[in-house]
Amino acid sequence: MDSAIARERVRSFVTRPPFAASPTTPPGTNTPQKTPQASLELSTRPPSVAIEDFRAETSESGERLSSHCRCEPWVQLLVGHLVLFNSFGLIQSFSIFQPQYAVLFGASPSAVAWIGSIHVFLVYFIGTFSGKALDAGYYTHCLGIGLMIQLVGIIGAVSCDNYALSFIFHGVFQGIGHGLMFCPIVTNTALYFWRRSDGGTAEDPDHEGSLNIRTATAMSLAACGGGTGGIVFPLIARATLNRYGIPWTLRIIGLVVLANSVLIFALAKEKPRDEPETRVKSRIVEWRAFKEGAYALYVIAMFLAFVGLWVPYFYVRDFNANALHISPPTSLLILITLNASGIPGRLIPALLSDHVLGAINTYILVLLTTSTTLLLWPFVSSTVGMFVWAAAYGFCAGGVASLMQAGIASLNTEPQKTGVKIGMAFSIVAFASLVGGPLGGELIKAGEKRGDGREKYLWLQVFVGGIMLLGCAVLVGARVLKTGWKMGVRV
Repeated sequence: MDSAIARERVRSFVTRPPFAASPTTPPGTNTPQKTPQASLELSTRPPSVAIEDFRAETSESGERLSSHCRCEPWVQLLVGHLVLFNSFGLIQSFSIFQPQYAVLFGASPSAVAWIGSIHVFLVYFIGTFSGKALDAGYYTHCLGIGLMIQLVGIIGAVSCDNYALSFIFHGVFQGIGHGLMFCPIVTNTALYFWRRSDGGTAEDPDHEGSLNIRTATAMSLAACGGGTGGIVFPLIARATLNRYGIPWTLRIIGLVVLANSVLIFALAKEKPRDEPETRVKSRIVEWRAFKEGAYALYVIAMFLAFVGLWVPYFYVRDFNANALHISPPTSLLILITLNASGIPGRLIPALLSDHVLGAINTYILVLLTTSTTLLLWPFVSSTVGMFVWAAAYGFCAGGVASLMQAGIASLNTEPQKTGVKIGMAFSIVAFASLVGGPLGGELIKAGEKRGDGREKYLWLQVFVGGIMLLGCAVLVGARVLKTGWKMGVRV
């Protein structure tokens, strides 16, 4: 009997939660003690029952410990931030390379813009399909392959001595690498912050999740990675470009990207969901969605807006040098200002959307202010004015880039098809981004007939401002189809 009591005491000690207090009796208290007979009754249970009790107790202990470990979503948010740092940080810094490649390769602005445009195109277009790979359980594979392809692209771009190789390594390779990572990392981050309005979690099988305020804020913080990278990469260029040239600038950028990649791969963790075999399969294209008038107009509005969105990021340094005769170091500071202001530009519209106006109403306001800022660009005639304009446009453009998914979710009436509709919008936006940069270069070439200064860029500036304003008007039409002409409706 004594050995049975000893075994029971050892088992109760082992199954006690970690760091639990020892069962001691304070002095001076009369607490009933277990009798040998009670311990004997416990020890006479069948071994299988004891094992099941042990498993249940340890499982409950693990769940209690897991509930206290709330840092994992924020770690994955950091991973998302770093991925967008590496991808959109370089896209928003393409103006570093635009004038340099034009001189190095003897190419026109339009030809050089194809390098940056194919990069943006592949990020959005491949993102449509890499999102499906995430659903199939290949999250880590997408990250690992994407990181390797991106690093190969940067290493190859270092030794490029002609336009074709630069197009392949800087444009195609980096675009593929970023595209493989972009949609999975954005979706995975959202899943970690996915919550029900009643406090439930995404693991509950009998609920429909929704993007709440916490989720939208987290997504905006991850999207700020593009702004952070857009600050760091021009600072590197400002310190190295004139002294060491493009090869060493790319090498140092590559080291930063490599350091981020190590952190990304070490910290990345897929949100546990259903097994791949049991996950619901969805189509890549849902053609019936275009029969919804509000969604169809929304996608058209996004196409028009994204045609002009990235053009200033490509040509701002070219404009600074040729139109305002600003020195290269100061021009890089203007680029940094343009990218830095995009950080609050991503956060503030998201908060305004969640708390006050709704996604579509906020997006209309953002497109209106962005188009107004672009139409004021021809009136900038000084260095100070350019700093002010860059800060204003960067803020507005940050909202244009970050609110697209929220707008689709706001218009959508079928929650289970939200991902498909966002993927379709990504594909359409990809083609808009592909044509925007080269078209801007052709407009600059056409403007040379007007003169060599600010007049040279007038057609470009009027075009991007006008097409953004047209996109705003089409988005108003989508809102009217959804809610009518009621002004006070939050949508």
